[in-house]
Amino acid sequence: MKTCGIVGGMGPEASALFYMKIVKQFVHTKGYPPILMYSVPEPFQIADCFLQRNEEGNLLEQLVIEGIKTIHDNVDFCVIPCNTAHIYINTIRQVSKVPVFSIVEETCRYLKLHKIKKVGILATTASVDNQLYTKPLYESNIVPILPAIYQQKTVSEIIYRLVKGEILASDKAALLTIIGSLKEMGAECVILACTDLPILLSQDDIDFPLFDTLDILAEVAKNAIIGEYTVGNALSTA
Repeated sequence: MKTCGIVGGMGPEASALFYMKIVKQFVHTKGYPPILMYSVPEPFQIADCFLQRNEEGNLLEQLVIEGIKTIHDNVDFCVIPCNTAHIYINTIRQVSKVPVFSIVEETCRYLKLHKIKKVGILATTASVDNQLYTKPLYESNIVPILPAIYQQKTVSEIIYRLVKGEILASDKAALLTIIGSLKEMGAECVILACTDLPILLSQDDIDFPLFDTLDILAEVAKNAIIGEYTVGNALSTA
C-alpha cells in the first residue's frame, strides 16, 4: 500500500473525521493503511479572518506549505482536508515532492460523473470570494448556486462556531433553511464545501442530495493508497 500524507488541523475535528473516513474503508481488508498526519498549528485569528475574507491568507499558505515539507519525504501523496486552503493549491503543489490531490478538482469530477448540472455551495466566505468552486464548476459545465449574501454570512458564522467546537441545533436548522433556498433556486444537490460542515450536517438530516467533500477526498485517498489512482480516475463509478 502507498503511504497517505494528511496536512490537517483546519479545523482539528474535521481532520480527525477525515482520518476515520479513510480508515473505515479498510475495515474489511487485510489491514489498515499507512497514514502520516501533520496538524497545522493554525492561530484562531486565521480561522476568524478566513471565514470572512482572506487577509491572513499568506500565513495560512505558509503553514500548509510547512506541513507539506514536514511529511513529503515520508509519504507517496498528500491530501488537505480543508477546502479553503485549496485557494493556494498551485503554490502548494510547486513545493511538494509528491502529488497533492485537490478536494476541489475531485469534487468537480465527482459531480460531472453523476451528471449534475446545477449545484448549491455551502462554503466559507473566503472560498466564495476566491471562486474556489464557481470557476472550476463552470469549466465543467455545472452551474454553481450560492446563498444570498445574508445567508452566506450565516454560513460563515456557523462554520466559525464549528471550528471552535460549538455544535448547535439552531445552526443545523439554519443550514437546512439555506439548503431549502438553494433548492428553490434550482440546485439539484448541495455540496458541503467546507470540511467542518459534516460535523453538524449529514444526509440523514435531509431528504435532498448532499455531497460531502470529505467523503469524496477520502475515497480518492483510499484509491491512491491501494494504487488505483490515476489523474481524473481516482473515484469509483459505483
